[in-house]
Amino acid sequence: MGTYTRLGSYLLASDLANDPCGAIHRAVVITGNGFDRHVLVRTFSEELFQAGMNNRLAEAGRVVPLLGGARIFGLGYRIESGKSPHVAWDYVPGRSLAQLIDKARQEQIPFGVDHALTVIQGVAQGIVQMQAKGVSHGILSPHSVWVSFEGATQLVDAPYAALTRSLLAKAPAAKHKLSAYLQGPENDALQQDLFALGAVLYELLTFERLPVGGDLQATLDQATLKAAQEDAPLPAEIRAFLGRLLLGRQPFATAEAFSTELERVLYDGEYSPTTFNMAFFMHTLFREENDRDATAMKAEKADNYLAYTAAGETLRSGATRVEHIDGHDEAKVSQKNSTLLIGGGLAAVVILGLGYIFFGRTKVDPAMQKQLAELQLLKVQIEQQKSDLDAKAKAEADKTVQLQKQLTETRSVEDKARIQKQLEEAQDRKLELERQQKAAEQRLAEQKQNELKLAEQKKAAESKPALPPPPAPEIPKPQPMQEAPKPSVPTPATTPSVQAAAPVNEPARMVSQAAPVFPLRAVQMGKANEDRYVKLKIFVGEQGQPLKVSVVEGVSGAFGFDEAAIDAANKSVYSPATRDGKPVKGWTSEIVYKFQKRR
Repeated sequence: MGTYTRLGSYLLASDLANDPCGAIHRAVVITGNGFDRHVLVRTFSEELFQAGMNNRLAEAGRVVPLLGGARIFGLGYRIESGKSPHVAWDYVPGRSLAQLIDKARQEQIPFGVDHALTVIQGVAQGIVQMQAKGVSHGILSPHSVWVSFEGATQLVDAPYAALTRSLLAKAPAAKHKLSAYLQGPENDALQQDLFALGAVLYELLTFERLPVGGDLQATLDQATLKAAQEDAPLPAEIRAFLGRLLLGRQPFATAEAFSTELERVLYDGEYSPTTFNMAFFMHTLFREENDRDATAMKAEKADNYLAYTAAGETLRSGATRVEHIDGHDEAKVSQKNSTLLIGGGLAAVVILGLGYIFFGRTKVDPAMQKQLAELQLLKVQIEQQKSDLDAKAKAEADKTVQLQKQLTETRSVEDKARIQKQLEEAQDRKLELERQQKAAEQRLAEQKQNELKLAEQKKAAESKPALPPPPAPEIPKPQPMQEAPKPSVPTPATTPSVQAAAPVNEPARMVSQAAPVFPLRAVQMGKANEDRYVKLKIFVGEQGQPLKVSVVEGVSGAFGFDEAAIDAANKSVYSPATRDGKPVKGWTSEIVYKFQKRR
């Protein structure tokens, strides 16, 4: 069995990246004593903890809904404050951009202009989307960017970036390490982010950090493509683009203007930025890490996590593996000592159990003991699910208040219509959350009744050992959040042996389809003069969440149709597939997105 560090709802399995703000870990979520899924978890440094991160991390929860569930920011964010504040999101195999730069530099592996533009395109997309939502980043750096082994980029610190920036005054070490990216004008949030983006692009092309307080014009004039192991100067169009980002001359007035110019630089030159090329580079650079991660994750999926369940914690009587997490724990217990303590605790339990049997103490059915422990674990899981729903409902309520405020302040008819539509969508989500909360409350009440009934049976068995214990109630499994409990239909007393036939398996289906945004790139490149179609299939989880989007038939060329359809699919609402009436992971049937031609 592997060893893990418990942190809130997660078991930390491996450190993947360290940076000025803390660390990113691969972590495990368990159900009962078995593996459920992997996630990425961000823990914060002692310096940021002392600066107040533990007291303010909940503020990041208000940013998550504004990100709109776009893949560029990561998906499934969950924020947990307290003694060890942390943020978790869906697992994506990869490494940080800072690690990519360091390793490529050390191993002298050329990093071409195409690769740099592929990365910067993804990062820029995230910055533009944040600015469109009225949110700025503030501390963009290579540590902010997660690059998957398949070549895609994610801006994973977006939910808490602005909060972190507000704490830098009390975190001088982190501020110093990020200083190269914080040189933009302090009174202009857009220019701050664009300067940082320019600093990241400069580093990708030269493998050198932008100097702090130096002559940036001279720096650009003397820069060469060291990342590509060439002595050639930066291409003229890229140097001019960097000049607008870094020197404050002819700055981009809006995020849209910046996006338009970036598209021109990307596609009008002799470059071919593609995630395929980037994926090949990542697999070359991180082959060993990728293989090591895959092996470890396979073992983690097969692991038994009984020692980390509530029942296991009780057996060990506090002999939990403890590790120092970013300075918040005062003691560090070694794996050897922890193993001895666990072994001693289990030995004591065995000895007590033998004495309990041989000295004539009342015997209790072990199956009943096990069922009672499982009931308690299931109750904890349902309580956690209900807590998650309550947090989502609060976030939706806060968002509704903001939208109502915007509606009263805006003068534009178009803006009012757009905000009114958002309010209607928010009301639909509120009703759905209320339904899910009610279902969770009902399941929790049923679980408590079953637990009480089983406890009474256990007590009766202890007082009357000569009698066999009555049959224990069947333990219901916790149902996914999107599936409301179905009312039971009584079977006629005259036909107790007749059972209903198992329902036919059903694929996942789309409940509400988000409209795709016509890609600006296609308009600019003259590809908007005819209807375009993208055919997709979506792999949906048990709770109705989109886990993967597969393009069955797309639009050839780098015009953005496939990406726009995928983004819309990730924002749509689904119901899970069913097998024998129970929700399971599964694919939808083919779904077609139409992009109507622009006249």
